[in-house]
Amino acid sequence: MILMLKRDQIIILLDAVISIGLIVFILSYVGINEVIDHLLKVDLFLLFLSIIFLLAMYIGMSARIKILLHDLGIKLGWPAILRSHFVGMLLADFTPARSGYFATAASLHYNYKVPSEKALISIFGPQIFDFVLKVTAGMAGVLLLLSKFLKEGEGAILYIAGAGMSILVITMILLLFSQRFLALFNFTMRLPLVGGLATKVISIFERMQESSHVVIKRTPHLIVLLIFTWSMKAISWYFVAKSLGITISGIDFHEVFFYFFFQPLITMLEFMPSPTIAGVGLSEGGSALVMALFGVTPAAATSFAILARGKTILINLVAIPDTIKIIPKFFDSKVKTHL
Repeated sequence: MILMLKRDQIIILLDAVISIGLIVFILSYVGINEVIDHLLKVDLFLLFLSIIFLLAMYIGMSARIKILLHDLGIKLGWPAILRSHFVGMLLADFTPARSGYFATAASLHYNYKVPSEKALISIFGPQIFDFVLKVTAGMAGVLLLLSKFLKEGEGAILYIAGAGMSILVITMILLLFSQRFLALFNFTMRLPLVGGLATKVISIFERMQESSHVVIKRTPHLIVLLIFTWSMKAISWYFVAKSLGITISGIDFHEVFFYFFFQPLITMLEFMPSPTIAGVGLSEGGSALVMALFGVTPAAATSFAILARGKTILINLVAIPDTIKIIPKFFDSKVKTHL
């Protein structure tokens, strides 16, 4: 396990180096002085509004967790759920494909004694709907770009991101609802070195499947909350753009609706399996390329991407104390096998 942790640390380090390299390349290309000028002129009131809508999104995401936990017989208050959500969001900012968000379940388990399978269902279920929306709205954004600006084949990386997320969605659905699919991994329980851990993980998913009916039961509620959180994130990004004086041109609708499709489009790059930290570099480059098509200068678009990510990380830093509590447990091999 020590060797595995060292390997994981090396991979994360390499991802961080690649992400930093991409950011340096983008800044050198668009002009670092221009980016700094934009960031220094930010309208703090509009940026504050973007933070308010981001927090509203967090409340919506926490509400999904609370609803599912309640149906699973777990009576946990809002503060505990919201704090666990912040832990997941903080680690998502610094992990490949934002996989750290599943640490929300670890926080619920270790800090608040929520059974591991119920904690994971409360995260897994809503994330399935989230990813379906991101793929659908993101692909709609690709079609908008193709109809106005791009030629066939020029949106290849966006198609790849959409395909990657589609595969992830299908895998999550099968893990949560299909006993046959889960049985395909039974052979891992007989493997040397990892057999014990595989047995524990498969056991957790088996227990999750026993309670997965709550996700189906609560589908209408999850969809309503999904629309709410999607709207809050889009409006938050709209105010980030406005705080930098960015105006989207060349569209036939109010520009706030541009971010309803732009946000999932760029987020797909963050979730796409890639050798980066939470898509750092990819999403910034994607933002610059897409917004440039709508009359935004590369420097302003890059400033937007940096500010949107930076203010989110800044808000998520409140979770540092709770994150410190679970990291030793989360990475301790003996405890890890009992999650």
